[in-house]
Amino acid sequence: MYKRQWIVKEADASESKKLCESLNVLPLTAKLLCVRGQNTVDKARAFVNQQSDCLHDPYLLKDMDKAVARLRQAIEKKERVCIYGDYDVDGVTATTILHTYLTEKGIPCIYFIPGRLEDGYGLNIKAIEALKGKVDLVITVDTGITAVEEAEYARSIGIDMVITDHHRCRETLPGATAVVNPHREDCPYPYKQLAGVGVVFKLLAALENNSDIICDRFGDVIAIGTIADVMPIVGENRYIASMGINRLKNTDNLGLRALMESCGVTNDGVPVKKINSSTVGYVLAPRINAAGRIRNAKMAVELLLSKDPVQAKDLADGLCDINRERQATEQKIFEQATAQLKNYKDDSVFVLNSDGWHQGVIGVVASRITEKYMLPSILFSFDGDIGKGSGRSVKGFSIMEALKACDDLLIEYGGHELAAGLTIYRSNLDEFRRRINEYAKEKLTDELICPPIEIDSEMGAENITLRQAKELLLLEPFGLQNPVPLFLLRNAKIIEAAPLAGGKHVKLRLKTKNSDKILGAVYFGMQYNELPFKNGDVCDLAFTLEVNEYRGLCEPKMFIRYMRPAESEEADTVKQIEFYKKAIDPQCCDDLPMSCVPTLNQFRVFFRLIKRELGTEKRTLALKYLQRQLKEVENTEISLCALMIVLDVLVESKLAECNIKNGGTAVEIKLLPFTGKINLDNSPLLVRIKKKNDLV
Repeated sequence: MYKRQWIVKEADASESKKLCESLNVLPLTAKLLCVRGQNTVDKARAFVNQQSDCLHDPYLLKDMDKAVARLRQAIEKKERVCIYGDYDVDGVTATTILHTYLTEKGIPCIYFIPGRLEDGYGLNIKAIEALKGKVDLVITVDTGITAVEEAEYARSIGIDMVITDHHRCRETLPGATAVVNPHREDCPYPYKQLAGVGVVFKLLAALENNSDIICDRFGDVIAIGTIADVMPIVGENRYIASMGINRLKNTDNLGLRALMESCGVTNDGVPVKKINSSTVGYVLAPRINAAGRIRNAKMAVELLLSKDPVQAKDLADGLCDINRERQATEQKIFEQATAQLKNYKDDSVFVLNSDGWHQGVIGVVASRITEKYMLPSILFSFDGDIGKGSGRSVKGFSIMEALKACDDLLIEYGGHELAAGLTIYRSNLDEFRRRINEYAKEKLTDELICPPIEIDSEMGAENITLRQAKELLLLEPFGLQNPVPLFLLRNAKIIEAAPLAGGKHVKLRLKTKNSDKILGAVYFGMQYNELPFKNGDVCDLAFTLEVNEYRGLCEPKMFIRYMRPAESEEADTVKQIEFYKKAIDPQCCDDLPMSCVPTLNQFRVFFRLIKRELGTEKRTLALKYLQRQLKEVENTEISLCALMIVLDVLVESKLAECNIKNGGTAVEIKLLPFTGKINLDNSPLLVRIKKKNDLV
C-alpha cells in the first residue's frame, strides 16, 4: 500500500520570490505558479488574469479559409447542410453550437449522430447514402479525419464535405473541400490541444471575424465539451474553460439550466453547489454522455437545443434517469469483471469477457479496473462468435503497440496510447490473452505499474489558512496539465478518526508536533473499517486544500488523497512484522517482547469483537482498524505482532478463514461455524511461541 514513491516538486526560490512580490500573492501560491511553468511575472500574470489575448488567429488553422468560404456559400445560397457529429460530450456540444449558428443564419440544417451500437464510431457510407439528394454539404465535428473512403463516396454522389476534427491524422487525409484539424502535419496553428468543439469554436470565430461574439454566445457549451474530453486546461483551453464556467453560472441555455436543476447543482436557478471544472466533469458531463452510452446521443443534443422549458425539464430528467441506469449497469459489469480477476492473478494485462456486457459501458469499467489495479485491462462483450472490446492502459505503456503485436489475432482495432477499441473472434481469445501478456511482461516496468505520486509542495500547519485556500482559486479552472494542487503535511498525529456517511468515508482531527492548531480533514472513498491507521498514529498526508462553506461560515478544509506512515511509525510497523516473522519461524529461538505474545483475554475480546463486526459475512478490515476497535470498544490494547498471531491461531483452529491483503495492512476474514469449545492451549503455533519465551 505504501510502495508508491512521493515526489515533491521543486521551484526556483528566486523566481518564486519575484512572483510573490510582483503579484502580491502568498509564497506557496508563487511556488505553485512556478512548478506549473508560469515562472515569470508576465506568464504568471497572464495565467492568473486569463486574458483573451491568448486566443490565436483561427485562420492559422490549415484549410480554415476553404472551410469559411464553403460555409459562406452555403449561408448565401441557403444550401441544405447536415452536421455529422460524434456521440460523446465533445461531439454533442460541437453539434449543438454549429447547428444553432447555422440555423440562426437561415440555413435548413439537420444533424446526424451515429448510434454507438447500431452505427459504430465515425462516418459510415450507409449514413451518407441516406443523405443523397437531401443535403448539399456535410460538416463533420469531432470526427472524420480518417474517413477517406466516406469522403470520396460523398463526393461521388454530389455531396461536398468539410471535416473538422481534433484526433490524430493518418498519412492520407480525406479528399474533402476542407480538412480543419490542428494535428495536420502541415498545419501551423500553434496550439494543438483543442477539443472537437474547440475546432468548431475557431470555425465560428473565423466566420464572424470575432472570437468574443462566439464566446459570449456559446462559451458555456464550448467549455463543457472541452472539459469533458479531458483536454489540457492550459493555453487557449484554460481561457475557454474559465470563460465558459463563468457563463455557465448564469447560462441562458434552457437545456443546461434544466440539467443543473435536475442533478441538484441549482435550486430554482440559484447555485447550491460550486460550479467549477469538477462540476462539469463529474456531474454534468456524465449525464450528457450517458445518452450516447446507453441510448442515443440525439437526446442530449435535443436538450442543449431546446427552446421549451417543459421539454428541457423532461429531457434533463430523462438524462439523469439514463445516467442512473448507466451507473447500475457499470457497477454490475464491474463486479462481474473483478470476480474474474482471481483466475488471472499473475497477468500483466487483464483480458476479461462475457456474453452480453453493454458495449457502451465496458470502456468505463476497463478504466475503473486499470485505475484500481494500475494495470492495463481489456473487456470484451461477445455476441455469438464476435467480441467487441474496449481497453485502457497506464501511462507509458501503449495499448496500441501491444495490440499491434497481436494484430493477426484481431479483426480490427484502433485508438491511441491509453485507450483502444478492438474486435476479436471468440476462438482467438485465449491466444490473444497469452500473447498480449507475453508482450506486456517485457514492456511493463515497476515504474509504470506503480508511478510516483507527484506533490506540488510541502505545507506546514501554519500555512493551512482561509487566505491560502482562497488564493488557490486563482489557479482555477483545474484539469489536465493544471491539476488541483496536491500538498504534503508531514508527521500529523491522528487525534481522532471517525466514520462519515455510515462509514463510507473518514473524518479526521489532526495535530502536528510544532503547532497547537487542530486540523480537520476528510478522506473520501476510504471506508472507516479499512483505514490502516489508528488514533495516536503519526502519518504523512497528501491532500488538497479547499474553502469549505457551511451555514454561512468559511474555513479551510483538507481533503486527503493519500496517507502513509511517518518514518517513525513505519519503523515500528517494520519492527512488529519482524517480531511476527520470528514468532512463526520454527527454526528461530529468539525471545519476543511480552507485548508480542497474545494473552487469553486478548483472544477472547478479539473473538467477541470480530463476531460482532462480521456476523456470517466475509469482509476486509484494516489491521489498524481492529486495533482501534479493540482499544475503543473493548478497552484492550494489542500489538500488531500479537494481532497477526491471533489471526493465525484462528485459522489453525478452523475458527476463521483469513487472507492478508493490501501489502499486509488488512485482512479478509470470515468466521467459520463451529461447535463445542476450543482450547487455545492446544494450538501448536501458540505452544511453540510460548516455549520460545519460556511461558510454558
